[in-house]
Amino acid sequence: MNLIRKAYGYVTRIKNDKTQVLVFRHPIPEAGIQVPKGTVQADEDPYHAVIREREEETGLMHFEVESFIAEDDWENDDRGNPS
Repeated sequence: MNLIRKAYGYVTRIKNDKTQVLVFRHPIPEAGIQVPKGTVQADEDPYHAVIREREEETGLMHFEVESFIAEDDWENDDRGNPS
């Protein structure tokens, strides 16, 4: 298996005293509803990867990473060709 590092950005806001999480419907219907996420590039740390992915997938700029939640590797079983 080929292990791939992923970065997930949970963008939140408080509205009417309730915490909301940004989700979006992926352009590929089979991918479903997602949070901003993507692969951490070889020369990149997870902090910068999550900022890059959030900007690429939402267009939102000028945010700070408030906290680190967890670290995980994704197992790719398609012979090293992640989609």
